[in-house]
Amino acid sequence: PVSIVFFQHLSSMPLYLVRDLHLSEIDYGLFFTINTLLIVALEVPINSATAHWSHRRTLALGTLLFAVGFGALALARGFGSVAATVVVWTFGEMFLFPALAAWVTGIAPPPRRGEYMGLTQMAMSLGFAVGPWAGTAVLQRFGGTTLWLGCLALGLVATGMMLRLPEERPAAAAEISS
Repeated sequence: PVSIVFFQHLSSMPLYLVRDLHLSEIDYGLFFTINTLLIVALEVPINSATAHWSHRRTLALGTLLFAVGFGALALARGFGSVAATVVVWTFGEMFLFPALAAWVTGIAPPPRRGEYMGLTQMAMSLGFAVGPWAGTAVLQRFGGTTLWLGCLALGLVATGMMLRLPEERPAAAAEISS
């Protein structure tokens, strides 16, 4: 579910910004500049600072930030407020994606790590296939407020799913005990 929310930045978000909020295409490009600069400047320090956190905590926080960041677009009305939502979901991106890769490799039996990573990428690709289609369909039929509140709801569901992950990493625990 979180990948469906995340991929709105490539589809319904630019349509919404230009069509509904009357921002320019240049503004949309500036939002990506903000996203990229934050990632370049902060992702490594954030991941270093949170390396001791449980994967469940990091995944849930990243997913929650996606939910709040995209959901807040329902309230955004101008460049500054949209930029703030981009900052929020960018932090979600910096928490979620590195933690997801670490969690998947942590739970996978060592000889099957490639399979687990492939399955994870397949799930992300499914979100990439469904998210833009579903998001633009909701935007067209029901409007931006419904879309962004739907992203909030879907992101909260994904956060709940992350909170249900086991605290221990089974493959790592198995390696230690053998």
